[in-house]
Amino acid sequence: MIQDQHSVPVLRVATQADSTAIYDLVNSSDPHPWRLSLIEEALHSRHNWLLECRDSGQAVGWLTASMMFEQTELELVVTDVHRRRQGLGRALLEQWLDWSKQQGCEEALLEVRESNLGAIKLYLLLGFEQVGIRKNYYPLDEGGSEHAVLMTCKLK
Repeated sequence: MIQDQHSVPVLRVATQADSTAIYDLVNSSDPHPWRLSLIEEALHSRHNWLLECRDSGQAVGWLTASMMFEQTELELVVTDVHRRRQGLGRALLEQWLDWSKQQGCEEALLEVRESNLGAIKLYLLLGFEQVGIRKNYYPLDEGGSEHAVLMTCKLK
């Protein structure tokens, strides 16, 4: 199906002015949403990209990452729950990795819930490899916890 040109998301750097739109996106699409204060802090102290619809300006994807010396770490990537499997997450991740290479980063790091198989598959396709596990790291809504999968990607 071909989408209307106006509904194709535009990728740009996110700013503090986007905090409410990002908060709405995260709360509607992430089962474990960040508080507004965390989003505002990320927009202030990290590197951020936003995907928004041309016509409505609605945020449909957000990625925030930190960088320290030659390493960059994915803090959060989220896409609109109704627009999954359309390449939005991949576009955000590729932007982050390309930008990180340009900044001289040698390695990208991330952690992901072990149950998030779609994300793990995408990370593997982008060149990440599993390097460890954090046992019982993420709490589950029904009680208990699940492991975090630690992944890395060499950028040089």
